[in-house]
Amino acid sequence: MRINHAILIRTLPADRLEDFVNDWLAQRYKDYHSHELWRGSGDMGRDVTGYVTGKRMEGPWDNFQCKQLNRSLSEKSAFIELGKIFMHSADGAYSLPRSYFFVAPLGVARSVQQFLAHPERLRQAFLDKWDSDIADKLVDKKTIPLSPNIEAKINAFDFTKIHWLDSTRLANDAACKPVLVKWFNEDPGPSPRGVVPAEIQENESAYISQLLKLYSEIDSGIYPDVAAALASVEFGTHLRDQRTRFFDSVAFDRFYRDSTPTEYLNTFKDEIYHGVVEIHRDKHQDGLTKLSQVMKQAAVIQPSGVLGKYAGPQVKQGTCHQFANEGRLPWHR
Repeated sequence: MRINHAILIRTLPADRLEDFVNDWLAQRYKDYHSHELWRGSGDMGRDVTGYVTGKRMEGPWDNFQCKQLNRSLSEKSAFIELGKIFMHSADGAYSLPRSYFFVAPLGVARSVQQFLAHPERLRQAFLDKWDSDIADKLVDKKTIPLSPNIEAKINAFDFTKIHWLDSTRLANDAACKPVLVKWFNEDPGPSPRGVVPAEIQENESAYISQLLKLYSEIDSGIYPDVAAALASVEFGTHLRDQRTRFFDSVAFDRFYRDSTPTEYLNTFKDEIYHGVVEIHRDKHQDGLTKLSQVMKQAAVIQPSGVLGKYAGPQVKQGTCHQFANEGRLPWHR
């Protein structure tokens, strides 16, 4: 039975929801240069912020306001949260965000949804209700009037940039999958097989050059290039097998880099390395024998975690070719 992650997100305590959103922004590296978690008093209306550039809050930024409630986010509560942003921006604490997101696992009230669908109506209602619903709720025991500076900030902001996310929308976001794996043990599933291109690619040139040297050690000087090795009865199939392993490992890396937290793939590779490094260090008759023994060992390693579950022999063997590429476990020095 498939886990309902939206329900699990709704059960998170308020501070854990902020942590969850912070982890989600960490996966959105194509959208944000960096991110920051603001917690407790003095957050000035910010729970989690995503920075578009290295200038952080002095450049474009997005605000994610987390509201873990036992009901949908009400119109009054939404207006108060927005009011904090305009008040602090008018005071010079920070520039207005590029976008503003309510992260409300149980969703927003229908009136909030209607306002967000009509941004200019939202702006006008926000201004109209400042005195009655917002002014005395921004600072404890104090009323904040709609000053010219605050009103100018409200009029300058693009209200089409206010959005809402409930737990279903959040869980279904593609960048959230690694977070679901980390937080709720979501199974990312098997990776696709690699596709071996006909032409030698730049990312495989290092380990293949090393293989050609190993072949030449056995038949001195007759394997100067890939074409010669592929045409060889003795080594043609061997080279094709190594390329299959390498590209299976590349496809594996690409898939799990996008679908699991970064440390999962790093741990997997460390376990493969430590599983074969002593075999690699042993004295062998020749380099090809060393490669063969390392490949046999790699095939039987059982890495931990969900990546170990889906790593077939060829992926683990291809990972060793990645180590050769990097100079970490070279086949030929």
